[in-house]
Amino acid sequence: MGELTLKEIKDYLRLDSDEEDNLLQMLCKYSKEEIEASTGIKNNEAGNSETYKLAQLIIIADRYENRGSADLEFKPNNILSCLYTKLKYI
Repeated sequence: MGELTLKEIKDYLRLDSDEEDNLLQMLCKYSKEEIEASTGIKNNEAGNSETYKLAQLIIIADRYENRGSADLEFKPNNILSCLYTKLKYI
């Protein structure tokens, strides 16, 4: 529970090296900003940490995998939309 860790991010992305740790930490901060801007919810309000973490991981994976894309807009997918809704009503 609590804050998403670098280890959890690397496990989710199946990364072993430390070469991109700075990028991953930046994407972690970005994911928190994205969730708060989209939902108005911060981590751990009303015990939402696991749902929040999963939403963060989905955002981080999208930005990590599409970092070379000219499209800088994040496009939420269905599962992320469901997680946003859950966060609003937990």
